[in-house]
Amino acid sequence: MINLNWENKKDFIDNLNLNIDQFRNKFQNITFLLNNEKKISKIDNNNSSWNRKLFWGNNLEVLYYLSNFLKEKVDLVYIDPPFFSGTNYNIQINEQGDIYKDIAYNDKWNKDIESYLQMLYKRLFIIKNLLSDKGLIFIHLDWHANHYVKIILDDLFGVDNFINSIVWYYYNKYSAGKKHLPKAHDDILVYSKTKHYSLNEIRIPREKPIKQLKRININGTLKNFKDKNGKVVYRMVNDKKLDDVWKIPCLQPASKHWTGYPTQKHHRLIERIIKLGSDDESLVADFFCGSGTTLIEAEKLKRRWIGVDVSKYAIYIARKILLDYYTESKIDKHPILELYANLDDEKKEIINSNFFNKKLDMKRKN
Repeated sequence: MINLNWENKKDFIDNLNLNIDQFRNKFQNITFLLNNEKKISKIDNNNSSWNRKLFWGNNLEVLYYLSNFLKEKVDLVYIDPPFFSGTNYNIQINEQGDIYKDIAYNDKWNKDIESYLQMLYKRLFIIKNLLSDKGLIFIHLDWHANHYVKIILDDLFGVDNFINSIVWYYYNKYSAGKKHLPKAHDDILVYSKTKHYSLNEIRIPREKPIKQLKRININGTLKNFKDKNGKVVYRMVNDKKLDDVWKIPCLQPASKHWTGYPTQKHHRLIERIIKLGSDDESLVADFFCGSGTTLIEAEKLKRRWIGVDVSKYAIYIARKILLDYYTESKIDKHPILELYANLDDEKKEIINSNFFNKKLDMKRKN
């Protein structure tokens, strides 16, 4: 058997239980009240439904914290981590006419691929422990590092628990490259924790109807159906079973779903993942939640959800689209969307500045 080893891998595993215990009581509950007031309190972990939990902070710290309460409880994880692109991603903010740019998230790595893979390994190791017996993980990557990450996933989850490499074919993305073919797809690697998982069947429309033999099941064997004259019968088929190439466009700024957050994924892509790998009341988690697409689609599909991001802009947008959805949907009992954070001095200053209650427009106008 081939074993993967690199610097600091063993240290992380040796100190894991210590770190989990250290973060057990680190996070606080921030409730936003009227008149820009806030209430900060301890989280009642013994009386938690583990639904509609939005965490602001380093996702590794959040994973340490959640390990105290959610071991083998999460049914589906989708993550869209940095791609090892070597780029900082900026966001444009319009604060009531005052326009400025800031970094949404950083995808630069001082020690190149080693530090990037160590970052992902730590998080994936803990995520595996949080997955339920039927749990699935979908990891969204591209050509920069997907081949490296797959080796780590094979090591963590086992080669036998690899399910699919889904190709997201985004056919509407512009490319000006002259030294290579235009890049038109990302990869979504899918793994299970055990063999007890199931995928829900999804059928999608065909681009054109096709003529297909009508078949019937006779004692477990599919056979061609024949009419009373012994002739095979055809039918026109307008849909097909979902395969591993998903033709879904990139989200464009003209879309009503566009938030302005860089690398935002199409809501149809996330909706399909959630429908494929979970059921009503399943617990869905996204530990790089960005603009909150996973959270809002989980909400619409009646799944429980947990979202995490380190960026204050990501949390602002995710919180806003969720609150807007609750208002527009006229839900009988408006859910209280609280924020959870390990409040250091920097976060306290942002909270006290009423950042999350400001009127910010982050939709870039192209």
